[in-house]
Amino acid sequence: GRELTLEIEPGTFLVANAGALVCTVQDKVFTTGEGSHTFLKLDAGMTDVLRPSLYGAIHPITIFPNSGVTSDVGSDVEEVVVVGHCCESGDLMTPKPGQPEDLEERPLRAATVGDICVMDGSGAYCSGMSTKNYNSFPEAPEVFVDARGECYVIRERQPEAKIYEHEREVPDGVF
Repeated sequence: GRELTLEIEPGTFLVANAGALVCTVQDKVFTTGEGSHTFLKLDAGMTDVLRPSLYGAIHPITIFPNSGVTSDVGSDVEEVVVVGHCCESGDLMTPKPGQPEDLEERPLRAATVGDICVMDGSGAYCSGMSTKNYNSFPEAPEVFVDARGECYVIRERQPEAKIYEHEREVPDGVF
């Protein structure tokens, strides 16, 4: 006898695959010993796509050569752990599914510093869930690509001055 109302939030279903985080490989680090890994450090991370850090969401990741030349893609693959730029234990782009604190290696095209990394499936909540100015990183720009392949900047990268605009000096004698 109870009347129920069904509400649907279709955000992820409609737009998750409509967006991708495009970033650059900043560093490649090799650890040694038991449990060693190869780490790819990006110039983006949990500040831009928080889902892997929060609940172990898995995003498809593709590495492209920084040359932009298709023939440079190559066929070499390596097992890597992909991390963001925040130097935080949670800034992990390749967690185990549903386990945001557990590292998982992912087979990706062999990368070098400067290569392009694309994290697909990040359209629904990339901007909305981003950690605004965490560790003083600016908000990322957003680019819209239309059906003809034309690109339009729809949000510019946040200028450094905007990061600090609401901060105030502490009065003398407080400390």
